[in-house]
Amino acid sequence: MPPLMKRALISARLRLDRVVVPPRNRRLEAAFAADPQAWLARVDAAIDRGVAWIAPQRDVSMSVLLCAQRTLQRTGDSRFGYVVPQLERYVATLRDPATRVVLPGYDPADPRHAHLPDVMEVRPYHPVELLMLDAVWAGVRAQPDILQRLVAFDDEGFYGTTHIIVGGLVLLMNGGAPADRVRAAIEATLPAILARNATSPRADDIFAERIMVLQWIDRHALIPPSWILRLLDAQRPDGGWASWNMPPVGLSNQHTVAVALAALAEFLAARRGHLRPGWGVPGP
Repeated sequence: MPPLMKRALISARLRLDRVVVPPRNRRLEAAFAADPQAWLARVDAAIDRGVAWIAPQRDVSMSVLLCAQRTLQRTGDSRFGYVVPQLERYVATLRDPATRVVLPGYDPADPRHAHLPDVMEVRPYHPVELLMLDAVWAGVRAQPDILQRLVAFDDEGFYGTTHIIVGGLVLLMNGGAPADRVRAAIEATLPAILARNATSPRADDIFAERIMVLQWIDRHALIPPSWILRLLDAQRPDGGWASWNMPPVGLSNQHTVAVALAALAEFLAARRGHLRPGWGVPGP
């Protein structure tokens, strides 16, 4: 397809989404308002099914571990305890500097890890993940430009934008950049994140990730229940979630399951008054 025609089709689809998706979301809002407890019970059941899918997974990524660990810490939901043996297995299998984000004292230079393969030899990180790695170590190895590099990844509401929030939270946690500037950078992402999800026709990986990062900065009031109901509808018969841009195509994958579960569990805990606010970072 010629590039000009492709751009025209994308533009037409986006215009259609802005017309079609909001009314659908409003219908879901009305459905939730009519019987919120029944919907919360469905969220609870969906978490059970999702955990049953991901808990037996042995070879998981650092992003999966981070999502599960933060969910366990913030919600106190014991179902996410599966992350403990998964993390132990990860540390015993790979030498990964990013492990410091879930185990603050971790040092890949420790002789105890010398015999392990480096993560880049087994599962090379993408550029945005390498930037997250720099953010994880910014409190130890000064990187004066880390925040500028982080903000440069902004892509108007997609993975670059969501990672500004994730990286910003890491920097707030380890003091790797001035807190006021980090908070301003995080705040600047909100309009694009909200606008993208409000008109997204698919409850896919990035849809769930946008919800999760909003929850991580305790902006629960910005998340309409319709987004959560759409995640429920997207759950596959096997208990997992798939995404059009995540392999294996059409099948459940770890990352989409991890972010969808995090979003559902935070929503449930917030509605039931069990959520522990904060992400291990100092307040404003």
